[in-house]
Amino acid sequence: MHTKFLTVMAAAVIAQGCFTISQSEYPAVELAQAKGDDVRISLSGFETTDISYTPVYGYSTVWGSSPGYWHRGHYHGGEIYPQTVSTTTYVPERRISTDFAERAQDAFESAGFIVSATNPAYTIDLKFTGVVKTDADSTREAACMLLSLLTADWTRETWNARLKITDSASGKVLFSRTYSQTYSAAVWGPIPLFSPLSASEVSDSYIKGWCLSALTDRAVSDATAYLSQR
Repeated sequence: MHTKFLTVMAAAVIAQGCFTISQSEYPAVELAQAKGDDVRISLSGFETTDISYTPVYGYSTVWGSSPGYWHRGHYHGGEIYPQTVSTTTYVPERRISTDFAERAQDAFESAGFIVSATNPAYTIDLKFTGVVKTDADSTREAACMLLSLLTADWTRETWNARLKITDSASGKVLFSRTYSQTYSAAVWGPIPLFSPLSASEVSDSYIKGWCLSALTDRAVSDATAYLSQR
């Protein structure tokens, strides 16, 4: 009975895949309501580039040879002949993502601002830059994997953004602010290498999305606070 219980518990642990030991807390933000019913704004920036890889299959001709052999003290080289082998090439495709622009638009509209209207009074621009990972972070990440015998992973990355609010009529910059958003997480799983690699919390795509979402929310919060006072 005891052995059966341990077996069931072990199976449950393996089924879980990986556990999140620590993770950055998402920043808390608030939206200020628009001052009036006709505050018109336009958005620029809020974009990022996503890269995906498409496999392209084909064939290539290479030269092969049959094994040589010894006969009566003399070595006879193998026959050289062409052969066709299959090949796979991964072609990168770049796509401009508007996910964060749509996120910002939804937030502004929920705060009472009119987005993408004609003759906007203000232009809200947000530019993302990154990713930043220090040598010390890379060293710590490698040490975590090795010391845990490939069962744990730790990562930390930083993304940055610059917000500008411009008067659409005059082109004058009314408000400007830069942001830095750091994300870190540690995970552990029972299966070496497979468990940490299967954890979305330490994947590049998850970290990028988390950081850029946080930067978008922080910038929109500050923008609504500023515009609500004008």
